[in-house]
Amino acid sequence: MSAVAVVCVLAALVLAARLWRSARALREAAARVAHEVRQPLSAAQLALHGAARRGEIAPTLVAALELELRRAALALEDPAAVRPADIDLHALLACQVQTWREVAAAHGASLTLEPGPGTAIVHADALRLAQAAGNVVANAIEHGGGRIVVRTCRVGDRVRVEVADGGPGLPASVAELARRPRAGRGARGRGLAIASAVLAHCGGRVAALPAGVAIELPEASR
Repeated sequence: MSAVAVVCVLAALVLAARLWRSARALREAAARVAHEVRQPLSAAQLALHGAARRGEIAPTLVAALELELRRAALALEDPAAVRPADIDLHALLACQVQTWREVAAAHGASLTLEPGPGTAIVHADALRLAQAAGNVVANAIEHGGGRIVVRTCRVGDRVRVEVADGGPGLPASVAELARRPRAGRGARGRGLAIASAVLAHCGGRVAALPAGVAIELPEASR
């Protein structure tokens, strides 16, 4: 084989490798969009059906459903476009637990909120925070199950949201799960990767617990 032919073959291999990486990145991006649209819409639908069965659609439920639907629209927005403000964390979590409780029940699990003492005010983008918390709760429902409890507490100058479930805990650190290649619906780690990326824009992070996952957020300045 001539030198020119060798160069052409090598160039073709390099180009093929780049195209393959680009295609994989596009597939992952599409999977993330589908993941973020499917989950909140499913939560809203199940919550609405549950309320209809009970014959009651309260204003608080309407607010909870609206939060999930607005969260679904975030999948089509720039993740760097954040609008931070002082957020009542307990009020936001109460909305999410109300809708995700029906999702948990559909998976044979229970979901409750145990807010810590006082009102927890954090500085973050409300919809991005709902996006991150929804992914962590969904991870607990899908991979943990059993009795799922959302708790809040203060750790120094930060506020922590602990989502504990009946599972054995994460098989690896949050950072490792976020880095792993994933394929198909329900792949482990995609939701945690999205939550980590979202929280990074407001100084928050996701960490593993012995039997669950925690979200840590900066407390609002007083």
